[in-house]
Amino acid sequence: MPEPLPVLFGRVIRQRREAIAMSQETLGAQTELSRNYIGMIERGETNPTLLVLKSLSVALQTSMSALMSDLEAALDPPAAS
Repeated sequence: MPEPLPVLFGRVIRQRREAIAMSQETLGAQTELSRNYIGMIERGETNPTLLVLKSLSVALQTSMSALMSDLEAALDPPAAS
């Protein structure tokens, strides 16, 4: 059974955040969101709005389309050979 979309999106956000060695607290401060809300996004417990998505992309030094591309890749992983 495939993982729910919010869980996959949360994983994308966590991977991007960790790749630039940023804490949840710092990401929250840069996006004006609470650390708890960042945690909820990363655990797939909430669906962020487009405004939040834009704010996350800026703070994570990427684009909204790059985040969506990562999400699409997680939805359709390459087939195992």
